[in-house]
Amino acid sequence: MNQSRRNLLKVGAMAGAFASALPGVAAAAVGAASGAAAPSKPAQERDPNLPPEATNGPWRNLRAVKEKKVFDFHTHAWETPVQGKNYAEEKHMHDIDQWKDYTPQLIASMDAHGVAQAALSPAFVTWETYDDSSYKHYPDRFIKMTSMLTNRTKGRMADVTVEEATEILKQQIQAGCRGVGEGGFFWGREGRYTVKDLKPFVEVILEHDIPVLVHSGWAVTGTASNYGRGYTAAWRWAEKFGALMSEYTDLKFVLGHTGGAMETPDAWEAIRLAYSFDNAYCEVSKSPASIIAAAVHGIGADRVMFGSDWNRPQPKTYGPLNEHYVFQQWYTLNHVAEANITEDERDQILYKTARKLLKLNPA
Repeated sequence: MNQSRRNLLKVGAMAGAFASALPGVAAAAVGAASGAAAPSKPAQERDPNLPPEATNGPWRNLRAVKEKKVFDFHTHAWETPVQGKNYAEEKHMHDIDQWKDYTPQLIASMDAHGVAQAALSPAFVTWETYDDSSYKHYPDRFIKMTSMLTNRTKGRMADVTVEEATEILKQQIQAGCRGVGEGGFFWGREGRYTVKDLKPFVEVILEHDIPVLVHSGWAVTGTASNYGRGYTAAWRWAEKFGALMSEYTDLKFVLGHTGGAMETPDAWEAIRLAYSFDNAYCEVSKSPASIIAAAVHGIGADRVMFGSDWNRPQPKTYGPLNEHYVFQQWYTLNHVAEANITEDERDQILYKTARKLLKLNPA
């Protein structure tokens, strides 16, 4: 990314953060939570602070976008009605435990970016909430993914056993889930279980031959989700995932974000991990173009797939100023367009890999 583009992202993000703090905007966000109709245009097309590549970037020339075949392997649809302006305020918004359904806005973004379908991973609210809203209202657009946050586990996740998690997994697969979503893999309370202890849970995944999406790398909603409290080095999550992939070599392990927007150390740590195992796949939401190219050149386009990590129509208003827009679909689509790969390889990662992995009909 060149310097001028960084400046545009920074200035736009700062302006967006300021706008989100205005009382009128906040009130509008809360009002929308009551079920107001979705806007006719994606929010990005109405935001004057966006950089030019948001609406007129190279993503528009992608063949898969023009043909409306893109598959987004990593999306979410429920978030807080109003964001905080820093980690402390955002933590407070999450602690309130009030959430808004942004599914209509996600559909609008998908339509604007040539995204035919998306794998939708439940987050923040229970799996049942997603099943009764997003999945129910748009069955042809979303692929169901599992989640350990359910009506029966909310508020007691630390007490969930391998046996209970395995039962929940079976139920959600029977309800139509085609993959283990981000937040759907059961790790158990820190230090309670070894990788070998997870065998009953993993055996169900292997029996149904479904992929597992996990969060990798640094992100304001991932590694930094403690909102300024605590810290984890890049090698720690990589080592944890490596132990799992070593133990279960047939498990199709999808590295969400491939380490994320921070190229060094996280993204390269994820590439190193992917290069080490035959059962590793790369989902490239937020990934720089250089990392996308490294993934394709190293493990092949048939093990790389597009994702966005979309979770709300507005840019983030907390965390690094130059990463406020990284959750938008145009952001990663631009990086796919800019990566040093062929158009056929772009087609492969933009929809073919995901459709094959989820056992969907070819587009």
